[in-house]
Amino acid sequence: MQPKVDNVHFKKDRKLQYDLIRLNHKIKEAEHMTFGEKLFKLRKEKGLSQEALAEQVGTTRQAISKWENNQGFPETEKLLQLSNIFEISTDYLLKDEKSSSNADERGYYVSKEMATGYIANQKKVSRYIGVGFMSWAFAGIPFIMFISNSTWRFLGVAIFVIIGIVSFVLGAFSEQEQYKVLKEEPLIFDYGYLKELSNEYRAKKKIYAVIYIPSIILFIVGIIAVSLTIKGQFAWSEYHSFVFFGFAIGLMGFCYCAGVIDAYELLIKNEQYSARLLFKIKRKIKDKIDKL
Repeated sequence: MQPKVDNVHFKKDRKLQYDLIRLNHKIKEAEHMTFGEKLFKLRKEKGLSQEALAEQVGTTRQAISKWENNQGFPETEKLLQLSNIFEISTDYLLKDEKSSSNADERGYYVSKEMATGYIANQKKVSRYIGVGFMSWAFAGIPFIMFISNSTWRFLGVAIFVIIGIVSFVLGAFSEQEQYKVLKEEPLIFDYGYLKELSNEYRAKKKIYAVIYIPSIILFIVGIIAVSLTIKGQFAWSEYHSFVFFGFAIGLMGFCYCAGVIDAYELLIKNEQYSARLLFKIKRKIKDKIDKL
């Protein structure tokens, strides 16, 4: 009977070795698959249609189709749902051949949806900040126009100052918590989307240059005109209203364009951003807090 027992053990060992070899083969095969290919393979193995998977994830069939064709990536919440449905890790889904060089790199993976949402959010924040500075600059208009009427002068200045403060507060509350991690961690992107985002950045930079450059000129001219007047080179007059108007428009354009371009550069030039001393200090503080 002993030989039979040994034979059973031998067969079990052979089966275990075979399973390990097959698993290792699957892992190596997966390393050379894109996110879309992995999703398609997993869906087929699970016996799900695109409609059925979309229903479980809470999205549309078109979205599943785009993901499988590598035309987009699901947001973080959807990735977690997919990993639960297929009982695999998010690392397995996200790691592909083109991003394998970053496999051991510590960082935060940014999906297309998150990057787009961050840029849209920064546009909103920059708009509020721009309006805030513009309102404060507009306060110079009633200051000049109502020199002989102190009541209207004070009221006009106060209104614009209050509008500016409200705008700054709205800007501060508009910055969503979910995007703060982008300023605290080195970022990792899908290779294809990073290339797409870089092209978008270059195109936007050319468009914003049309606003950015005139805004800087108006800003500088306004600073020079007000400085010379304060020094006594010119007397205050009604014409200074146009100076403050141009100064205000320049501030608005400058703040908005600078904010949007900075948002793109945080994503595109993240390696340079991560190398800044302030970023490293923030990162060390965050690491110490996480260890507590």
